[in-house]
Amino acid sequence: MSGITHRILFMRHPETIANTQGFLSGRRDVPLTENGVIQRKRAVEALVAFKPDRIWTSPLSRCRDMGQMAAQRLGLTLEVKNDLAEIDFGILEGVSFAEARTVLAPYGLTFPWSSDEQNHSQPAPYAESYEAVRVRCQHILDELVALDGRTVCLTHGGYLRCMMGQILKTPANTACGVHLANTSSVYFTSNGGNDLKLGGFNLDPQEVIYASTTPSIYDSRNIWGVHKEDA
Repeated sequence: MSGITHRILFMRHPETIANTQGFLSGRRDVPLTENGVIQRKRAVEALVAFKPDRIWTSPLSRCRDMGQMAAQRLGLTLEVKNDLAEIDFGILEGVSFAEARTVLAPYGLTFPWSSDEQNHSQPAPYAESYEAVRVRCQHILDELVALDGRTVCLTHGGYLRCMMGQILKTPANTACGVHLANTSSVYFTSNGGNDLKLGGFNLDPQEVIYASTTPSIYDSRNIWGVHKEDA
């Protein structure tokens, strides 16, 4: 017996024009690319294979639309969580990564956010600090603690990096030191309470499907909860 009572899958949204054109979309609704539409189809199949008891999503359409498609397939009601929204990049919203340094130079700031002597992040004007994002992350974690079964959280790259930092207790200024592909997933398990353990990282949809449906000879704890009779 693994003792695992809760399995949580965080998934990043599909590719958008912001990803391919290299600008910060943040809280803006931006359309998917053609490749993003293909990614979304495969991601929905992965979500269905995971068989969640609930799907939570960021309010932004690049997450919400994918969640609605999966929820309809599974007969679930999609739950929108504002605390899963992307980082608010303030005056950098819609600004390219290449231009961000120039925009912030008059303020003596950098992107990604630098840290002060107390190791607190220094965001762009009107933007969220990494610490503020982590407060939102903790709100989600506080809700997850009371649940069991399987939960999907559809969110964003910047947010998910902060969430990983909050769970793994790393410094806030390490938030950008992680690669996360579009529609990739980060998987955690819990035996109850706050003891979340990392069980998978940067998993593409096909890997999620395989892990959700195929018993593994390498996983004696059965962290994905797959049984031979279910495969």
